[in-house]
Amino acid sequence: MSESDNALPLDNTIWEHIAHMDFTIGIPVSENKTLNILGALEDIYNAVDPDPDEAKQCIIALAAIFVASRHDKADLVWEELSVQESMANFDEGIREILNEKP
Repeated sequence: MSESDNALPLDNTIWEHIAHMDFTIGIPVSENKTLNILGALEDIYNAVDPDPDEAKQCIIALAAIFVASRHDKADLVWEELSVQESMANFDEGIREILNEKP
């Protein structure tokens, strides 16, 4: 519970509060891309308990995008991360199909 009615929750209910906000906080990383930093942080938070390795990968991806943006390569890194995610989703889908029983 907050000490003040004006303070934000400083526990896991912050994500519920953020979900109802009428704005996002975007960080431009290229001419074409803006990173929703609160969404990225929530993804990391949600990955920590069920899959710490996934949370680590999210942090690495976030760092890579920030570093790449300094060198005008964020679009390339973003694209590579999208491909990796698509492949992971594809692999998971194939595993589910192969494990299904008729």
